[in-house]
Amino acid sequence: MRKGAKRRDWTVADLQFLRDNAGKIPRRELSRALKRGARAIESQVYLMRKSGEDVTLRCFRSRLATCPSCGARRSRMGSEGICEPCRRRRQLAKVQGRISDLLAKLPPEERAVYDATEAETESGWDPMPPPPSLAGLGRYERARAEEAREIAVEDWLARNLRRQVKAAQKRKERIEKKVKTNS
Repeated sequence: MRKGAKRRDWTVADLQFLRDNAGKIPRRELSRALKRGARAIESQVYLMRKSGEDVTLRCFRSRLATCPSCGARRSRMGSEGICEPCRRRRQLAKVQGRISDLLAKLPPEERAVYDATEAETESGWDPMPPPPSLAGLGRYERARAEEAREIAVEDWLARNLRRQVKAAQKRKERIEKKVKTNS
């Protein structure tokens, strides 16, 4: 404490605010809200931890943004302003729309043969990444693990949708070839 400063004891409300918000909001905002210096807050958190409370000042700021198309939290947004899985879904829908237009041009016998043979050639999906074990983790570590999981699921989904798009493009090419030979 500096010379001439008045000592201000911690009230029950101050302590509860610190318990509820430590680690959720940055230290600077905690200092402003409690009207106390950073050292005073650090000292109080030290005392709380020493008495057995799980309080930390490490504040985790997520790097994820919400995709306007699907509403999911994603790590990477493309130039279109949407996430990679949404972009792949749109790409897949376009290719499938083109496939349905081409199928209408095929004679009914060839369309039936195509439906029977193409049903067997679906592309498989990779297994989903396992969820992390959150047992024994503090708030900061848990938030980091959850964000890493969301990024892994996003990558998994984009990878599998990319595989579906490639398979659909190959189907489209095969149908275009059949339509050209019939013309």
